[in-house]
Amino acid sequence: MPVTELTSLEDYQNTLGQPGTVVVDFYSTQCPPCKVIAPFYEEIANKPSNNQVRFYKINGLEEPGTTIQKAAEVVWWPTLVIYEDGKETWRAKVPNPPSIQPIRDLEKILDDRSKSP
Repeated sequence: MPVTELTSLEDYQNTLGQPGTVVVDFYSTQCPPCKVIAPFYEEIANKPSNNQVRFYKINGLEEPGTTIQKAAEVVWWPTLVIYEDGKETWRAKVPNPPSIQPIRDLEKILDDRSKSP
């Protein structure tokens, strides 16, 4: 499933108001670790086993992303968040210098989820 950019607080709230699993990458265009993890995030989003998961990105450097980021209480780029039926169930900050471990953790959680009944 392609990654979609959320561009308003209303879209963010509506997305979380829908049932299902949502993953959000809070990032900045000026953030080197964000650029490192971006292709891995896209790869996870495009895995066939994740076809029921909705993937989004929010640029927290500019409005309205700054407002969305504040509503989500995100203070670090990049931060990855999983929501299940609108409730946050997992969050990870990617450190600087970047580590791929949070991406691996995200992938494992989603893989485990797709295997459960």
